[in-house]
Amino acid sequence: IGVMLKMDFQRAVLNRIPRISAEPNRVWRPVVFICDEYQHFATVGENEPSGDEKFFTLSRQAKCIPVVATQSISSLKTTLPGETWRTLLQTFRTKIFLALSDDFSAKIASELCGQDEKWRINYNISESGHDSRVSYLTGKPLADKAHISTSKTYSQQRDYRFDMKTFTELKNAQSVTLAYDGLDPLPPMFCYLKPYFNDV
Repeated sequence: IGVMLKMDFQRAVLNRIPRISAEPNRVWRPVVFICDEYQHFATVGENEPSGDEKFFTLSRQAKCIPVVATQSISSLKTTLPGETWRTLLQTFRTKIFLALSDDFSAKIASELCGQDEKWRINYNISESGHDSRVSYLTGKPLADKAHISTSKTYSQQRDYRFDMKTFTELKNAQSVTLAYDGLDPLPPMFCYLKPYFNDV
């Protein structure tokens, strides 16, 4: 019943598009589609004209703001056939990742955030001695002349901006957000959320 209601709502919203195109000067109210536990209601049409991925692609033209929440990416993957979950996931322009408990979801979230050039520091310590000999008392090598040298080198290396460990260790009211401001995608960043019951 929930899937039927969702698809009927999507049909009604998409029917607004030709009316909006016919009357561009009229003020059209925005419509909001909010769905929790989205993995239970997600459908993908693949080759058919129906499907959530096609609705989300056209939702901006119909002045619809979709907001969906799911337990994890793994939940979508197990619900949808094949690799269709990837098609659905790419239609969400803004993604907010809270703490993830399974490694598959953390890996996909880390890959979505992309890689960046990071500086790596390497330390090397070496010791050398001349005329070395073995102590009869301790059995350790000894040298009259010993030298210790240290070196510190910097190198650039491509690495994930947020690794899997970051996603699994997020605390309450913390998230990693891939945001889209309507014009340009913003780089992935930490986002600290304010629970509604906390004082401003």
